[in-house]
Amino acid sequence: MGLVVGAKLCRNGLRTLGALLAALTGIHPPAFANCTGGVGGEFPVTMVGTTPVIAGSINGMEARFLPDSGAYYSLLTDEAAKRYKVARQFLEPGFAIYGVGGAESVSLGTAKDFNLVGFNAGPIRNAQFLVVGNTLGGGIAGVIGQNILGFADTEYDLANGVIRLVRVKGCEGRSLAYWSKSQTAAELPIEWQSRGQPHILATAKLNGKDIRVMFDTGAGTSMLTKRAAARLGVTPETDGVVAGSINFGIGRGSVDTWIAPFASLDFGDEQIKNIKLRIGDFELAEADMLVGVDFFLSHRVYVANSQHKLYFTYNGGPVFDLAVRSENTGTTQATAPQTEEQAGASRFDNNSPKDAAGYRRRATASAARGDQAGAISDLDHAVELDPSDPENYYQRAIVRIEGQQPQLAMADLAQALKLKPDEVAALVLRGQLRLKAGDDAGASADFAQASRLAPHDAGVSLRIANSYFATGNMPEAIARYDQWIVSFPSDDRLPVALANRCLSRAVLGQHLDLALKDCDAALHRSPDNSDYLDSRAFVRLRRGDLDGAMKDYRAALKLQPKLASARYGLGVVEARKGMKNDADRDIQAALAQEPRVADQFKSAGLTP
Repeated sequence: MGLVVGAKLCRNGLRTLGALLAALTGIHPPAFANCTGGVGGEFPVTMVGTTPVIAGSINGMEARFLPDSGAYYSLLTDEAAKRYKVARQFLEPGFAIYGVGGAESVSLGTAKDFNLVGFNAGPIRNAQFLVVGNTLGGGIAGVIGQNILGFADTEYDLANGVIRLVRVKGCEGRSLAYWSKSQTAAELPIEWQSRGQPHILATAKLNGKDIRVMFDTGAGTSMLTKRAAARLGVTPETDGVVAGSINFGIGRGSVDTWIAPFASLDFGDEQIKNIKLRIGDFELAEADMLVGVDFFLSHRVYVANSQHKLYFTYNGGPVFDLAVRSENTGTTQATAPQTEEQAGASRFDNNSPKDAAGYRRRATASAARGDQAGAISDLDHAVELDPSDPENYYQRAIVRIEGQQPQLAMADLAQALKLKPDEVAALVLRGQLRLKAGDDAGASADFAQASRLAPHDAGVSLRIANSYFATGNMPEAIARYDQWIVSFPSDDRLPVALANRCLSRAVLGQHLDLALKDCDAALHRSPDNSDYLDSRAFVRLRRGDLDGAMKDYRAALKLQPKLASARYGLGVVEARKGMKNDADRDIQAALAQEPRVADQFKSAGLTP
C-alpha cells in the first residue's frame, strides 16, 4: 500500500477548521491529577496492516481516514473527491506537497459537511482538504493532518485502538502520562510547533550521536535516511545489512530500504539496545529519521503541545517493524528476529475493552504488532459478544491468513459474506484464498462479484490483477493489467501495474518489445526502483541484449547490493559474455543469499 509519509505543505495560507476550538469546550475531564483537562475527540482506530484508520463521513456518506501526525493539512485522494462529490478549485502554480515518494501537485476541495466518529463538535461545515493522487489504497478516502490532530494535545493509544484530542489547563511542570500510575513514563522535549513548522520533532541519540527525529503516524514503519546512516558509518554494503521493502509515499516515486543493526537508540529517558532499523533512500528537510506507526503501536504516546514534550510508556514487544513486504502483491516475508533490549520501560496497561468493537480494534493493533495469538483471542471475544457483526469474522480471517490457517480463514469469510453479501473487501480476500488453493472458478466468481459491486474502484481491480500476478497466472494477470491501465491511465499506482505487466510478459517470454516498453514507462516514473531495474534487465536478457541487461543489473545492485535475483542475473550475463570468474563469484553470492533463485531463471530457460 502507498502511505502518506511526512507530507508537507510548501506554501501556507489555507484556513484552519475553526470549529475545533468549540469542540474543546464543555468537555468531560479525564483522570489527570492536580490539573484540569478534557477530551474534545476520542477517535476509535482500526489497524489495517500497518495503517491506522479512523471512521467518519463526507457529505453524509461514510468514509475512512488515515490519521497522519506527519501531514501539515488534511487531504483527500482524487478518487475520494470524485466519489463524495467534493467541490474543487485549482491552487496557484507551484503549490505542492512533499513526501517520501516525491512531490505531488494538489487542488483544494471543500466538503459541505465533514465529521469524524468520536468528534465532540459534530459535523464541520464547508471543511477544506487538499486533494492529491490515489496513493493511499485500502479504501482510505484521505488523511487527517496536524490542522486537526495538532490543534491541542494528542494522545495516541493505538494498542488499545483510540486517539484522543485533549485540552489541559494549569498542568505546567506536571507529567501528563495520566495512565502510567506507579510506572515511570519517559519524557522527551519536542520542538515548538507552529503553522510554519507543524511537525513533531525531537532529538534522539543513535549509537551515541545526535539525530533529529519526526514522529509520524503516516509512516507505516520507522525509517532512518540513508544520508544519516552513512554519517554513522552504515551503508547498504556494510556487514549485517540486508535488503528491505520498497516503500511508497506521497508522490509517484518509490524508496529502496535496507535493514541494519545498531548498538543503541536513545529517546530521552528510554534507551533501546542491540536494535535493527530500516534505512530508506530518501531525504527529509526537517529530520534524519521518521518514527512511524510501529513505535506508536509499541508505546502509548501523549504529544503535549501545551508543554512541548512527548510522554510515552512501552507496551512490550518489538519497537520497530522489520518485515519485508511486497508493495506489488501484498505478501510479507519475515526478517531476522529483533534482538532489542528495552531499558526502564513500562509494561502495557492491559485494560479489557468494553464491547465487541473495542476487542476488535485491539485485535487489529495486536496483529499489526505481530501478536497473532492475542489478536485471535480478542477476536474470539468480539465474535462471542456480537456474532451478527460481519467485521468481526472478516478481521479474524485476516489474522488467520497471516497465521497460515487458510481453512479457518475461509470459514470466517463465508460467515462474513453470509451476513453481508456485498462486502467487497471480503469477496476479494476470499478470491485470493481460492486462487492460492487452485480454485480458479471460485476465485473468478468472487472477483467478478467484487468488480460488479465496485466497477470504478481502481484499488479493487488492481488488487485482483496483483493476485493473479502473485500466484503466477501471468496470462490472466496481463489481461487484468491491460484493462486496468486503459481504465486508470492517470492513477499514481500506474508504475506498479506497468512493471508487473512487464515482468509477466518476460516470464512468459512473449511480446518482449511490449514488455520493455512497460518497464521503460515504469522507470520513467520511478527511475530509482531496484525491482523495476531488475525486471527490465530480465527482459533485456531474454531479448539477448547482454550489454543492456548488464547495465540494468548493475544499476539495481547499486541500489540493493544484496538483491539475489539481480546478482544471479548478472552472473548469467557475465557467463554468456565469457567473464567466467565474475560469473562464478556473482552466482555463488546470489545462491548464498537465496538458494532458490536459480530455479526462477532455469524455468525461463536462462542458465549460465
